[in-house]
Amino acid sequence: MGRVTAFVIAIAIAGFTLVFRSSDHAPPHFHVRKGHLWEIRVYIDASTEAAGLSYDYKFPKNMSKAFRGISAGEEKELLKNVILHREALLLEWEQKVNRSGVI
Repeated sequence: MGRVTAFVIAIAIAGFTLVFRSSDHAPPHFHVRKGHLWEIRVYIDASTEAAGLSYDYKFPKNMSKAFRGISAGEEKELLKNVILHREALLLEWEQKVNRSGVI
C-alpha cells in the first residue's frame, strides 16, 4: 500500500489518510480514510467540476441513520485537489497500482 503523495500535504490537515492499494483494480482511484469513521474510494477521472467528487463508501458497510459521512466541506476540498493534481494522481496510480498498464 502506497500513500498518495500528489497532494497529501494539502489534505493531511483535514485528518485524512490517502492511499493507493498496490493490489487494487481499475478504474484509477485512491482511498481516503478519516480515522475510524469512514473510508471512501475516490475515482480520479470521474471527479470533475461539473460532476463533483466521484466516490463510494468502502466502510462502514452498514450505515445507520446516525452515520455522518464525508462533509460537504471535505468533499469540496478533495474535489479541488483531485482536479488540481489529476495528472500527478494518474501517474502515481500507474506507478503504484497499475504496473501492467491495463486500464
